[in-house]
Amino acid sequence: MPSRNILLLNSAKLHQLDFQLKTKARSLGFGRRLYYLEVNPETGSALWLKTQTLDFSDVSQHAQTGLRCELDFYEACGEQEGRTFMLPHQIIRKPFQIGNKSFNQALILTDAPAHFDVCPKLFPIQEIRQHMLRALEPLISLQELGYLHADLKREHFVIYQNRVYLIDFEQVQPLNSTSQAMNATPRYMAPELFQGQAKSLQSEVYALGIIFFEWLTGQRLEATDYQDWALLHCQHFNPELPTQFQALQSFIQNMLRKRSRDRFSDFKAVKQALLTEIA
Repeated sequence: MPSRNILLLNSAKLHQLDFQLKTKARSLGFGRRLYYLEVNPETGSALWLKTQTLDFSDVSQHAQTGLRCELDFYEACGEQEGRTFMLPHQIIRKPFQIGNKSFNQALILTDAPAHFDVCPKLFPIQEIRQHMLRALEPLISLQELGYLHADLKREHFVIYQNRVYLIDFEQVQPLNSTSQAMNATPRYMAPELFQGQAKSLQSEVYALGIIFFEWLTGQRLEATDYQDWALLHCQHFNPELPTQFQALQSFIQNMLRKRSRDRFSDFKAVKQALLTEIA
């Protein structure tokens, strides 16, 4: 059963709707397609349709399985109590067409703005803390359900009806997974991942720490290649916040410790620190 408050689309009539292709050029080579559909111009409501071409001749195995894994996850967890980390959604698992392109599966999500697109310099520290706490809620819900998102990025946090949600679950995995697949984004990789260790709650805390750090500083970490990213995270990175956010300096440092055992143990511990340590 599709989730609440989403317009249900008839897969047989998708080709009649005015979908706009919005896929970034670098994603087209992986067969991915992202379409945008304006539903109601007066209210600004819109939908995103995420799918993949049927021609896998030049597509990596990871790209082929990512969307299928995401759909499986939505179907397995979408109706469970505590799924407050998921946007309203619709899943299509049968052939359909958009324009002259044929597909056989898709995920449809309601449009939602990015949670971290606001400028933190415009707000007092208490409002900054609340913004960060709201980002923690879907992560705690996912943790309680027994999963890691495993691909945390700034753009994967969106806000809908005054609640923060996560998107892009192509790499989601159980908390007890021992997979050492190198499918993380180097910008957000904890030092231990460069050493071949499996993703964990501590590596997720590190990724969120990078997101918080870049948001607060207005800077993006820079490196030229994978080796440079490894050197940055494992040796050189020393997070320093602007004077305006010094109350959060120790908190951010405890999310970004180079040794995983020195970081907050999970997202509940991160939340507790925000609630009790930040004046």
